[in-house]
Amino acid sequence: MYVLEPKSVALIGASDDETKLGCSILKNLIGGSYKGEVFPVNPKHTEMMGKKCFATIGDISGAVDLAVIVTPAATVCAIAEECGKKKVKTLVVISAGFGELGTNEGRTREEELATIAKKYKMTLIGPNCLGILRPSIGLNASFAATPSASGSIALISQSGAMAVALLDSAEGSGMAFSIVASIGNKAAMDESDFLEICEEDKKTRVIGLYLESIKDGARFTETAKRISAKKPIVLLKAGVSTRGAKAVSSHTGALAGSDAALVAACDAAGIHRAHGAEEFLDLLSVLSSEPPLLSPTIAVITNAGGPGVLATDAAEREKLLLTDLDPETKAALKAALPEAASIGNPVDVLGDAKADRYKAALHACAQDPEVDGIVVLLTPQVMTPCEEIAKAVVTMKKSHPLVPIIPCFMGGPHVESAKKIFSDAGLPCFITPEAAMRGMAAMLEKTTHTPEKTNHDRDDDRSSGASGILKGQTGLLEEELTEDLFELYDLPTPDQAVARSAEEAVELAKQIGYPVIAKVSSPDILHKTDIGGVRTNLQSDREVASAYEDILKNCKKALPTAGIRGVLIQQFLPIGNEFIVGGIRDASFGPLVMVGLGGIYTELFRDTCFALAPVTMNQAYDMLSSLKSWRLLTGMRGKGALDIESLAKAIVNISTMMHDCQRISEIDLNPVLVSKDRIVVADAKVVLK
Repeated sequence: MYVLEPKSVALIGASDDETKLGCSILKNLIGGSYKGEVFPVNPKHTEMMGKKCFATIGDISGAVDLAVIVTPAATVCAIAEECGKKKVKTLVVISAGFGELGTNEGRTREEELATIAKKYKMTLIGPNCLGILRPSIGLNASFAATPSASGSIALISQSGAMAVALLDSAEGSGMAFSIVASIGNKAAMDESDFLEICEEDKKTRVIGLYLESIKDGARFTETAKRISAKKPIVLLKAGVSTRGAKAVSSHTGALAGSDAALVAACDAAGIHRAHGAEEFLDLLSVLSSEPPLLSPTIAVITNAGGPGVLATDAAEREKLLLTDLDPETKAALKAALPEAASIGNPVDVLGDAKADRYKAALHACAQDPEVDGIVVLLTPQVMTPCEEIAKAVVTMKKSHPLVPIIPCFMGGPHVESAKKIFSDAGLPCFITPEAAMRGMAAMLEKTTHTPEKTNHDRDDDRSSGASGILKGQTGLLEEELTEDLFELYDLPTPDQAVARSAEEAVELAKQIGYPVIAKVSSPDILHKTDIGGVRTNLQSDREVASAYEDILKNCKKALPTAGIRGVLIQQFLPIGNEFIVGGIRDASFGPLVMVGLGGIYTELFRDTCFALAPVTMNQAYDMLSSLKSWRLLTGMRGKGALDIESLAKAIVNISTMMHDCQRISEIDLNPVLVSKDRIVVADAKVVLK
């Protein structure tokens, strides 16, 4: 791979001026252990830092595998053309002044650069990037400090500054890198391309991604799903705050925010999500140094009760189990520890414990057939020999290489020397029980769903029917067409029809049968209840006629410019268990499906789960079981179970509809009334682009 193993590098824009990037990069290239050829290129010099300097890349007689450009943006495209003619294989453009400016000139320049790279079949990294580092061959084609050692962590960062910060934070922690690449504006090579490079790289064991945007969400998810089965992927994603002023038309859109698609993608692809730089580095460290955790059952060893309690609470949050220790383990602990020690789980070796007690506890727990991982907690009390205990943990780790053993040495200066022992041994050391448990949980094998393709074979008749229904429609789909669409996708709705007069409303109510509900029918009114556009449990002709007039009066007063088609008369259904099923189309990841607690509680409790569409029945059941309201479905306080299967089918059918009908931007089924033997969609919104 020429990206990672170039035999020659040209630096175009090389400089001997200490204030310029071209000088820093040249020093990095020639000052390390890189054995390949380095060609400085600058027409104003004939020699630079002991190297012959060339006026143009075309003047170099030998082949150039990698060219790094650090010249003003206006000159880059012409230089890239020269690189293409020279048959350069990989082009790294560090120069800024492209699409990131947000100007037409910048965007045009970036598009031209990408076109040139494609024309000459050059791999293009950047522009506006830090560069790349390959520690195993001593290559530092960037303006970052060189990592001290070659390792197994690939760091792919959209931000060059963030890459530098993460590298500096990792210094002294024992972390070492196989690749460090800054991808900048991603004019050609994006995160998915680098995932594929890391997939093939034998030196890479774990992949860390810092991203501010994801170029092609569908491709990213599929690529990550394939690779995460072989190499763990940790993602730190910036820019996931609330949508802010961006308008959404449905509860689903409001609940999704800007993070729901990413959460669903990480779940689908088996990606480890970090929520901050510290957690990002913690996860990379533990995943690159520890073996997989085969089951959630772990043991905790501590010299203080408080941290043991915190660890127990954190384990429960992370779905880890502090298992009951085997009787033989307890016997061994009882023989080795003082009478006052706790031989349960956590194992409390007491505050005056020396290395011998930790050794005994570690050995006993590592031998326990029910224990698959161990967290070792330490607080630096006056009598605590932190360094000796750290050495004991390292020794035990070497003798049990297949058991994840995570130290958590809490404190500051008193544990620094112990942390250095772990760092030198290539082991992570956490500073809080919560972080240690997150690290341990990350080592549990992530599972991803393999779609049941037979469930999603395209139904051409249904898709054609849906296209016909939606043809020419925009905005909020009218009720009759929504009913036709739902019939295609097996989504049951109550008897209903739109009345254009009070008299027609009464006739419809008689046909449907009392009691009924009346709702305004308008493409411009999304939230009917808020403006008095709904009347429920109407029992007579007089009530229906009065409701019709009141609804029109209220809506015209609240929204005088709204177009009103009439009033929907709908069968009144007994109040039951209300859920919401919805769909929304994300700009990067495509269609999502959502389920949660519905009715008036939808946005109050936000008990929801999102997944990328389409989903299978198994995935739909997983979504439902993840809800806090799952117990409502299974039955509680003596009540029987509800029709979970029909609700799961509705999730699958909405996800299929979103997948089939690309013009649908949002769907709300709220509420979906769920009883013991059926579901009914009591209200629905379908919004089209």
